[in-house]
Amino acid sequence: MKKVKIAFVVLTGLSLMLSACTHLNPPVEISGKSASYIDCGKNPPTPGDMARHALKGENTFEWWYFDGRFETGETFVGVFHARSFTSGKPVVTFSLYGPDWVRDGYVRTLEEGDMKISGEDLQLNSSAGYIRRLDDKTVLIGWDMKGIKADFKLTTLAPGWLPARGADIPEEKNVFYWAVHQGRNRIEGTIIKNGVVRKIKGEGYADHNWGTKAIHKITPYWIWGRILAGQYTLIYANVSHNDQTLPAVLPLYIAKGDQMIAGVNGVTIRQRNFITHPERKRYYPQNVDIDYAGDGVEAHIRIRHKALVENRDLVAEAGLNPFKQWIARTFIARPAYFRIIADYEGAIVEGGVTTPVKGECIYEIMGLM
Repeated sequence: MKKVKIAFVVLTGLSLMLSACTHLNPPVEISGKSASYIDCGKNPPTPGDMARHALKGENTFEWWYFDGRFETGETFVGVFHARSFTSGKPVVTFSLYGPDWVRDGYVRTLEEGDMKISGEDLQLNSSAGYIRRLDDKTVLIGWDMKGIKADFKLTTLAPGWLPARGADIPEEKNVFYWAVHQGRNRIEGTIIKNGVVRKIKGEGYADHNWGTKAIHKITPYWIWGRILAGQYTLIYANVSHNDQTLPAVLPLYIAKGDQMIAGVNGVTIRQRNFITHPERKRYYPQNVDIDYAGDGVEAHIRIRHKALVENRDLVAEAGLNPFKQWIARTFIARPAYFRIIADYEGAIVEGGVTTPVKGECIYEIMGLM
């Protein structure tokens, strides 16, 4: 009888451990809000800010991100990882979505030394692609992957932004960094696929992230998104911290044409109506509300999920063998990434003048739990 009781306790404990890692109950709401706004300035990043950083510590990471929507209705997303936060290796990715949001994805893991990156300016070269900053407004980017080749010229339409660090997070705990290189850009270039050369035009976005410790030790969850609403460009995020003594980071960028009109931290971002993905067993919101009112500018935006267009198992991308993947998902975490296409509607108020805005946008969820 005693052995049976011990076995029961062990099995019960294992069951609880398994269920804890394999399933997370979605929250009713995630609401980020600060008592007051922190002015983060309107300064763009310098060439040195856009370059590779000399990062110290274990499991550091750094990546350069690009996306855009073409006049054809297609969308691209491309990323250069100097050190991937999943595998620790240099990785290049390129995705091309059709007008129906069907994804054609390409990934290359590079040998050490293949990716050469300047520490003084935005200059990156590898066998899978490149980034070349020509001047303060112009960047050339390209991918050369098996099955597809793309070369784009990006011209700044809305400026970049390097948010000034506030006093709400002590300097010694600043371990995660973000710089917007181009809040909005004009895209011109070519795509070669299956031997067919196509010229493309569109508008897009470029940014840069880096960190000095393993990303899952910094944050369990974030949402990021951007909205191109006529002459207005909005970029927002809500990044939570594992360190419960630190507040959530709630940045908001608003530009009108080629001028920033707001650059703050502490806006109100409500995430509601969560749904759990059946395979990933992780959740994402179907409604996002953004509210800001300060310094003569207001933004009130309601975002409604339309379709999940990408879901990724980050454990599978870490390069672990199947058994280690099972161990990680079962006993440690099931990190996942979601990209959502959505409709938005709302208003931007500037100097007392209200401009209604409405259209389609994207947002992404990174869940590292």
